[in-house]
Amino acid sequence: MLAILSIVLLSCKKNQGVIGNYSLFESKKYEKMDSRNKLGYLDSVYTSSNLLKNDSLNRNFLFNLSTEYYYLKASKKSFNVCKNLLDMSTKAKDTLSIAKSYYYMGDCYETSKRDSAYYYYQKAEKLYRLIGNYEKVAKMIFNKAYMLYYEGNYLESEIMVSDALQLLKKSNDTELLYTSYTLLGSNFEKLEEYDSALKYYLLAKRILPDLLKNDTDITKINNYKITSEINIATVYSKKAQYNASINVLQSILTPELKKEWQNLYSTTIGNLGYSKMKSGQLEGVEALFKEALKISINKGNQSSVIYKYSNLGEYYAVVKDTTRSINYLKKSLLLAEKQKSSDDIKSSLKLLSVIDYRNAPKYDKRYIILNDSLVKAQRNNRNKFARIEYETSVVEEENKILNIKITTIITGATLLCLLLIAIIIYRYIKSKKLEIAMLLKQQEAEEEVFKLLKENQIKMNLAKVSEQNRISRELHDGVLNKLYGTRLQLGILNESDTDEVKAKRLTYVDLLQEIEKEIRDISHDLHSDIFNGAFNFNSLLNNLINEQNELKVTHFSIEIDSTLAWENITGLVKITIYRIVQEAIQNVIKHANAKECRIEIINFSNKELHLTIEDNGVGFDITKKDITGIGLKNMNDRAKTLSSKLFLTSDLGKGTKIEVAFKI
Repeated sequence: MLAILSIVLLSCKKNQGVIGNYSLFESKKYEKMDSRNKLGYLDSVYTSSNLLKNDSLNRNFLFNLSTEYYYLKASKKSFNVCKNLLDMSTKAKDTLSIAKSYYYMGDCYETSKRDSAYYYYQKAEKLYRLIGNYEKVAKMIFNKAYMLYYEGNYLESEIMVSDALQLLKKSNDTELLYTSYTLLGSNFEKLEEYDSALKYYLLAKRILPDLLKNDTDITKINNYKITSEINIATVYSKKAQYNASINVLQSILTPELKKEWQNLYSTTIGNLGYSKMKSGQLEGVEALFKEALKISINKGNQSSVIYKYSNLGEYYAVVKDTTRSINYLKKSLLLAEKQKSSDDIKSSLKLLSVIDYRNAPKYDKRYIILNDSLVKAQRNNRNKFARIEYETSVVEEENKILNIKITTIITGATLLCLLLIAIIIYRYIKSKKLEIAMLLKQQEAEEEVFKLLKENQIKMNLAKVSEQNRISRELHDGVLNKLYGTRLQLGILNESDTDEVKAKRLTYVDLLQEIEKEIRDISHDLHSDIFNGAFNFNSLLNNLINEQNELKVTHFSIEIDSTLAWENITGLVKITIYRIVQEAIQNVIKHANAKECRIEIINFSNKELHLTIEDNGVGFDITKKDITGIGLKNMNDRAKTLSSKLFLTSDLGKGTKIEVAFKI
C-alpha cells in the first residue's frame, strides 16, 4: 500500500512573490524558454548583478534569482547566489536577510546533503527566534523534522513537528499547518501508530478548503486533494479497514484523474487493488495491478514500480500461483536494491521468506543483516544531527562571550570619558539586566519543564518499542519455530494412514492448540494499552514518585488538587516545585529511615499554591545548627527565588514536615 508524502511537502517551499525586478522572470519570452535557455539567461543576469548596489531591493531580486535556479534544479548555482547574499546581508547588518540566506542554503541541500541542510536550517531558526518571527521558526523546525523523517528518525521527527505546531497555534499559514499535520501523520504511520496517523491526516484534510479557497492552480489543487485521500486510505488499509479504504479510493477515481494526472491515478488504482485483495474481493484486482504497473513503467517512476511488482507478487501468492508470485517479488527486490530503498527491500524479503519457504532461511538472514545495518545507520544519523545542534550552540556561546568582552571594553572607555553619563547608563542597564535575568529564569524554567516532559515521552516511546521487539522475538523464536517443526512433522506423517500415524497426528494437533494459546497470550499482551496517558506536569510528578517507589525504601504518595490548571502557572513555579520535591525525596531516602512519605499540592482560591511534604521517619532536632545541610539549603534558596518562605518542623522519632506557599 503506497502512501504519498513528497508532493504535499515539496509544495510548501519558497514563496514566489512579485518583488522588485522579479518581473524579469515572468515575461512571456522567458516563460517560453526551455530549461537550458532559461539557465543561460539566469547566468547572464547573475553576472550583471555584481554591479548592483547592496540595498534591500537588489537583495530581494537576488533571492528571486536563487529561487529560479532552485526550481530549475540548479541547486549548486542557487547555493552560490545565496552565499553571495549572505555576505551582502552580513555587511548590511540585515538580520532578516541573513536568516533568509541560511534558509535558502538549506533548501539547496535538502535532497543531496541532508546534514548540511539541517545545519543551515538550524542557523536560520536561531536568527528567526532572535527577531521574533515565530512562523519562520516553525518553518525551520518543520524543515529539520522533514530531514529527520527521510533519515528514518521518525520519533525525533514526530517530536520536532509537534514543536512546530505549538508555534503555529495562532498562525494563518494554512499551507505550513497542512504540511505539518501531514508529516506528523506520516511519522505516526511509520511508527505503526495508525489511530494517531489517521487523526492528523484528517486534520490536514479539514484545513484543505481554507488552503485552496483562493488558489487557481488546478494541478496544485488536485495534487493536494488526491494525495490527502490516498494517505487516509493507506491508513485505513493498514488498520485492516479495507472497505473504508476502498470507499475513499473509489471516490477519487474519475476519468479526469486518469487523463490528466496519471501518476496519481496509478497510485490510486494500485492501492485500490491492494485493499480489494486484502478484503478478499479478487475480481478485477490483477487488471488493476497490471494497469498501475504499466503506467509507472511508462512514467519512469521507479519507486512506484517497486510497489506494483510487490503487489502483484502478493496477489499471485493469494491465488496460489507461487511461481509467478516469487518471480514478481524477486523483480521488486532487485529494483529496490538498485534504488537503495531499504524499506522496500525489507518488505520484499519478508514476503519472499513466507512464499518461497524453501529459501526462507536465506531471506531471513538478509533481512536481519539489513535491519541491523539500518538501526546502526539511524543511530549514526541521530548522533550526527545532535552534533550539529551542539556545535551550533557552541559557536553561539563563543559569540556571546566575545560580545560581552566588547561591551566591557566599550563600557570601560565610556566610564573614563563620560563618568556622569556612564553612571546613568549603568543604572539603566542594571535595572534592565535584573528584568532580563528574571525573564531568562522564567524562560529557562519553561524550557526545563518542557525538556522533562519530553524526556518522559521519549522514555515511554522507547519502552513501547522495546515491548514490541520483545513480542516480535517471541513470535519469531518461539511460535514460528514451533509452527515450522509441526508443519514438517505433519507433512511427513501425512504420507501414511496407519493407526500409529493417526495417533501421532493427534499429538501434533494438540501441539497446534498449544501454539494457538501462545499466540492468544501474545495477542493479549499486545492489546494491553499500558502506554496510554497524556504527558503533563501531573504525570511528570507522578513519574518522579513512581521511580522512587521502585527502590522500595520508602513508600511515597502524592495528592494534587484537581482544580489546578498547570497551564496557567509559570514555568518558574513549576520547576521550583519539582526540584524541591525531588530534593526532599532524596533527603527522606538518605536520612529519614521513613516507611511512608506523603506529598500534597493544594490550590487556595487560585491565588496561592501550598506544597506539603511529610514523612514518618526518625526526625531531627531543628535547634541544632549543624542540620542545615546542602539539601535543605537548596530547597530554601529555591523558595526565596519566588519570594516564598520554607517552613520546616521535625521531632525526634516522629518525622519531618516541609511546607511552602507560592503566590500564583
